[in-house]
Amino acid sequence: MSNVLTIEGLAELREELQRLPAELTADASGIIEGAADAAETDIEAAYPERSGNLRKGVGVTRTRAGEFAAAAVVFNRAKHAYIFELGTQARHTDIGANRGSMPPGRVFIQRTMRHRAGMYGDLKQMVEAHGLEVSGEPDR
Repeated sequence: MSNVLTIEGLAELREELQRLPAELTADASGIIEGAADAAETDIEAAYPERSGNLRKGVGVTRTRAGEFAAAAVVFNRAKHAYIFELGTQARHTDIGANRGSMPPGRVFIQRTMRHRAGMYGDLKQMVEAHGLEVSGEPDR
């Protein structure tokens, strides 16, 4: 993919370069927030419906860390979300009665990883659409 940018003078070049980070930030914010919202919806739908606390605890925090940065964090504030996600070992009472173990739910981490991978692909396409070359893969 080759792009041609014709600039008559230095002032125009400076103007184009200054506009690029703001355009990238605006486009990236939509992609990042969209991926976080999709992950939130996906996670809520996958949680079992017992008390509803796991579903109620899921949320998204959006952050603007400076003029040219955007972030979104998907979280679960339910007190037992961590235990549900990773499961528990077998438990026994003081007299040796087996209370069993809880298998891992594997809802939150798998879905956030899938949505994050999709977000990285969308961000790569967006940057390439602005005429920049992207190489390598993100750390996961």
